[in-house]
Amino acid sequence: MDTDSPPSTPPPQQPSLPWRIGAAMVMGFVGSTSRLFMFGANKIEVHGLDKFLETLDRRKDPEGRERGLITVSNHTCVIDDPLIWGVLPFKYHIDPNNLRWGLAAHDICFTNK
Repeated sequence: MDTDSPPSTPPPQQPSLPWRIGAAMVMGFVGSTSRLFMFGANKIEVHGLDKFLETLDRRKDPEGRERGLITVSNHTCVIDDPLIWGVLPFKYHIDPNNLRWGLAAHDICFTNK
């Protein structure tokens, strides 16, 4: 391991304003489309949604989070996250700080700049 290399700069705590606006628009559109698909073309039964929403509400402020939140899907696919959003009320669709799309989460995928 090279000890003489300069320390890398940590990723920003929050993405830029254009990124946040774009993310809110994309996630809002995808979440709304998922909701339309989930409730329009299927019979949906969700267990534990109230507890999940309480957990999301407690995590609203990224600085005040005390622990992580893990969601697990039953297979590997990038569509799982947006389909989960489909069961959430609309107000959660436009909050990119409280949703994650594993395909390109800013705090995971783009940390090496």
